[in-house]
Amino acid sequence: MEDDFRKFEEFMNRMFGEFSDVWEQQRRRHLPLSPSGDGLTIGRKRPYIDIVESDKEIVATAEMPGMNKEDININITSDTLELSAESKHEEEKKGKDYIYRERRSGNYYRSISLPSPVDSNSAKASYNNGILEVKMQKTEVKKKTSLKIE
Repeated sequence: MEDDFRKFEEFMNRMFGEFSDVWEQQRRRHLPLSPSGDGLTIGRKRPYIDIVESDKEIVATAEMPGMNKEDININITSDTLELSAESKHEEEKKGKDYIYRERRSGNYYRSISLPSPVDSNSAKASYNNGILEVKMQKTEVKKKTSLKIE
């Protein structure tokens, strides 16, 4: 029961921490807060992420359509996965009687806490058809040991 309350408290601290980080960034930049489908953003999309945990690894799958793998940045610590991407594309075609111009850009950012500690040095990532997959090996969690008072 205590473990459930501890996990809930950690979840709430992360949630309010992320909100206060966004708020502080907005305040510094004097940008208006803009509501999105899943929270407050700074003009960036938050990719949908699925996390699957097994005994030995954690696999994160993120939807980031329209990106090239060179545009995606991944940062991993023992307990956090951070994804960001920025893409800008301009296209211009000139014909005899017309000029065709198209511009598009996309930005993604997401930082999530991982359910278990991972070894960031052994992580592997792949990107195919707009889906990013990051595989991270879990590190061994030390078991509790009882200590007797002498």
